[in-house]
Amino acid sequence: MPLHRKKPFSAKQKKMQLLAKRVSKRDQAAREDPEWDFRQRPNEESAPGGPQTAHAQTAKPATDGRNKLTSQFDKLSRVEIEDNKKRSMQPLHRLSLEDGLTMSFDDAYSADVDIPVRPEWTYGESKSVVEGREAAYFNSWLERLRASDEEVSLYEKNLEVWRQLWRVVEISDILLLIVDVRHPVLHFPPSLYRYITETTGKPLVVVLNKTDLVAENTVQAWMHYFKQRFPAVVLTRFCCYRDEALVDDTAVASMKMRRQRPRRRTHDSRLVGDLFAACRSVCETDKLGLVGWEDLIARYTDKVEEEEDSDSGDESSDGEPDEPVAPNEDADEEAHHGERVSSKYVTLGLVGHPNVGKSTIINSIVRRTVVSTSRTPGHTKHFQTIHVTPTLRLCDCPGLVFPCVVGRPMQVLAGLYNIAQVQEPYTSVQYLAERVPVERVLALHPPADARDPENFVWSAWAICEAFAIDRGFYTSRGARPDVYRASLHILRWVLDGRILLSFKPPGFFRDFAYLKELANEETQASVRSSDSASESSDTESIQPIAQKSMFALLDEENC
Repeated sequence: MPLHRKKPFSAKQKKMQLLAKRVSKRDQAAREDPEWDFRQRPNEESAPGGPQTAHAQTAKPATDGRNKLTSQFDKLSRVEIEDNKKRSMQPLHRLSLEDGLTMSFDDAYSADVDIPVRPEWTYGESKSVVEGREAAYFNSWLERLRASDEEVSLYEKNLEVWRQLWRVVEISDILLLIVDVRHPVLHFPPSLYRYITETTGKPLVVVLNKTDLVAENTVQAWMHYFKQRFPAVVLTRFCCYRDEALVDDTAVASMKMRRQRPRRRTHDSRLVGDLFAACRSVCETDKLGLVGWEDLIARYTDKVEEEEDSDSGDESSDGEPDEPVAPNEDADEEAHHGERVSSKYVTLGLVGHPNVGKSTIINSIVRRTVVSTSRTPGHTKHFQTIHVTPTLRLCDCPGLVFPCVVGRPMQVLAGLYNIAQVQEPYTSVQYLAERVPVERVLALHPPADARDPENFVWSAWAICEAFAIDRGFYTSRGARPDVYRASLHILRWVLDGRILLSFKPPGFFRDFAYLKELANEETQASVRSSDSASESSDTESIQPIAQKSMFALLDEENC
């Protein structure tokens, strides 16, 4: 069959196409907000807390179109952007390890900041009545949060996204809260913990994900810290990649040798057995018989070698435990009409922030791609149900940003906000450079016109400019270093783990309490296994791990 030639598309037709698209967007914006005028430019002289910022904080009702589940956040004013840009040009103020790389729950969350909880409802009520009650309650929650004395950072303002969380919590028997082990406190809202365990009375399992990005002592320290703050919480670890374990995740040498993750997706299911074992320990007694937990755990534990062989081949031929049912596209409609916990299944609901790896964990459990993944926050729009066995199903909840009191730069570095849409990335780079010697990790050189290159004082802007020159990022017109593109590139490397920003529990660097306790546990285990000589040498080498820090090199050179 002969191939048809493509129809020519002139520049004039392209211009008319863009013009028509622009007109349609203006009409849609006018329908959503009749008072909006595209000709009116923002007032550059308005204060950060003036009318422009207040207008940005007003939550608009979600439409029924494709943007129904699009996350809504506040935007910076022109004055705030310019002030932050000037601030990034100031010399960096290096922070100590204890002040810069430790985080507690008091640093991230406040008792006055909570999350919206779905109001009570019954099956006999109509859809409009239930939605009206939810909308009124959500608007009152927004007003109460704005009137709070706490300075709340970015958080989700779209009611439809919160409804996805409410429905997942309702239909799930066990909730899995996925947290990034690099900054787990940020991903563990205490208000969400209380909502799940106290309001709904359902069991919660906290999954420390991406453990391949940090050292083993960091994982152990965080597990010990969570057990101290929440004794009843069940913890487990998970990682989807098979990188070599880091000995020290705070050393510059280890960061320089950090390799990029493989481009081909790998669904590593070695730790799925531990994940299911944690779920079995909190499963209700009347539902333990629905799922053959022992056989399911053994299936993932005993076939590690077979899985490794299957991963080396085509992804579509990966050996999955059972042929999973396709994601339920009508799950949203079912839950909307009031679906409660089903007696036919054991449902595991995965909730958490964006970019913590919820969908990737599901793909690792099924051993093939059944849920689309992306490093763009908010990629998962509707929650989906995936069957692992005929009586066990997973429910993937869209990630949403919970209100907290940490700064916006930290939220950007944690992947809670789309990096491509960051208005001003230099503050985030400054936040990173105050805690991590980025110029050493990237092997950057001072500017050629620096008077004293050896004692050059770096700033966030200088780091981005030097990185742009090193990578060949230049503007198309003036051929100047593209600082904006370079800063976004650095933020993406942080999100991917190529530049490691890993926080530790309070006291980790000060008194080594967690390392000492870990050493004592290993010593006791060595006595029981009659191999105390070899184990004692390992425990002696644990304590100096955190001492070989990246800032020790900076302090020696008085940077």
